[in-house]
Amino acid sequence: MEIKHILAILVVLMLSGCAAKAPEQPGEAVTPEVTPPVEEQPPVEPETPAEELVEEEPEVVGGAEDVRVLRGGFDPEELTVSVGTVVTWKNMDDRVHIVVLVGGERSPKLSEGDTFEYKFEEAGTYQVMDAIFGFKGTVVVE
Repeated sequence: MEIKHILAILVVLMLSGCAAKAPEQPGEAVTPEVTPPVEEQPPVEPETPAEELVEEEPEVVGGAEDVRVLRGGFDPEELTVSVGTVVTWKNMDDRVHIVVLVGGERSPKLSEGDTFEYKFEEAGTYQVMDAIFGFKGTVVVE
């Protein structure tokens, strides 16, 4: 057999392998290739101007604020409140802490879950510290 015939047979065999499979029996359907659906992307929201993103904090008149006493410090470390606000320090650590308003009040030993409250009656900046571990915080009363 000549090389031409061998090449022709190979081409026919390759092309027949690429053709779609015909039904073998009458009534048997050919399964078409299914293309997965394209996932719809959510609509893109227009960008909001930066000035609209700034939220003003509501003015607190009296009320209450919480400070968590953690292993490494107060959370938040700095707090701004209005005159008449009661601030509560809650020990969230498994170690004992003592909260001290420098030059003023002092909590008893606070075990995990214990709290200490202080009502700020005068405007000013108050330094707060942990008497056992020495970390500090600030309460600004306006």
